[in-house]
Amino acid sequence: MFGVFVLKDQDISLCSSLFARLFIPFGMGYFISVLLGSANAIMSPILVETFLLSPADLGFMTSVYLISFGIAQFPLGVFLDRYGARKTLAPSMLFAVLGAVIFALSQNMWHLIISRILTGVGLSGCLMAAFKAYSDWLPSERLPVVYSLQCLAGGIGGMVSTKPVGFAISIFSWRYTFLFLAAVTLLIALSIWFVPPRDKYSGKKYSLSFVEQLSEMLSFFMDTRFWSVAPLVITAQSMMFAYLYLWVGPWMRDVAMMEVAETGEYMMYAFTGAAAGYFLNGILADFFAKKRWFSWEKMYLYSGVLLVLVTAFITFENGRASAFLWGIVMFLSTMTMIAFPIMRNLYDDSEVGRALSLLNFMIFLISFILQWFIGVVLDFYPVIDGRFSARGYQLSLAVIVILNLSAVVHLYLGLKKRRII
Repeated sequence: MFGVFVLKDQDISLCSSLFARLFIPFGMGYFISVLLGSANAIMSPILVETFLLSPADLGFMTSVYLISFGIAQFPLGVFLDRYGARKTLAPSMLFAVLGAVIFALSQNMWHLIISRILTGVGLSGCLMAAFKAYSDWLPSERLPVVYSLQCLAGGIGGMVSTKPVGFAISIFSWRYTFLFLAAVTLLIALSIWFVPPRDKYSGKKYSLSFVEQLSEMLSFFMDTRFWSVAPLVITAQSMMFAYLYLWVGPWMRDVAMMEVAETGEYMMYAFTGAAAGYFLNGILADFFAKKRWFSWEKMYLYSGVLLVLVTAFITFENGRASAFLWGIVMFLSTMTMIAFPIMRNLYDDSEVGRALSLLNFMIFLISFILQWFIGVVLDFYPVIDGRFSARGYQLSLAVIVILNLSAVVHLYLGLKKRRII
């Protein structure tokens, strides 16, 4: 089903040692990135009780992970193009190890914030470094399938962050659980340093300085290529991160009125939807293109349209009956990841690390804003019996639906202008 990759006159299949040396360490890197990033969703009641956090406090503390993750994309993009994935990612993950240790030892909200910043910086390259590594070693026409496999690893990490992490916390406490996750992160960083191929950037000279490459990356903000693709994946992924990394668990508790065990089950369904979308977006795009049913761009648009419709229904219903739809929302959100191979084909090999990192920055910047925004909106409503306001969730989600609809319209008009639809 996946075909064969051809590299330097070699047949590189998904069962080859070379692909395993790329996928296992980089896949595990993204696995732990999503797991650590989204663990607050299942832990939110514990954190609120332990540190006496308000909705805005919870939203801000969690979202600083996203903004630090996003800001780190700027040096990350340059480092990826200059030094490659292995030499960039493995050292940076040491920040995440330190962040997880500080989280486990936290005594107040500021300790939590510092830990989330370090974790965000440390894990900021897990997906983009993998994309860069695959772009360096594999042919571009097969990247959607490979990207899907990589993203599936992250989806599985998200699934583990729900009931399995909750189970571990119930046995060992959340502090010991995070010390264990710090050790796992360290082992993964070591595997990224020692396992993948190392000779791709050996002895390479650079015609541009670091500052010049960073300036060129910033110039992509004014690039029509970038903005022809970016808005929809930014709004869709930002909604996904805002909810999966925090608010979907409280939504289940406060709007659907679920208890802890049932909340964990429905969160697992949501993460399963995300994992399925991560896995299938590239495979389906490749299949549809081969059948000549529709292009990557059309699949991108159709995913956005369906996402708006399903999210609008959840907003309107705003109750238990729509809880199962969060899995579909996450599936459709991750289907928009086809934007990454679409954008990759618009840039030269020497630019792709920075272009994709800039797109990732925008996703996490808007994720930070949306995640904090939801908490700010909830702060305007009273907390009743320990539950945040269902009306507050509805209002904030309505704003997010409007943002996604605007992005869909932008993409449609752009594709129509280019006569792709």
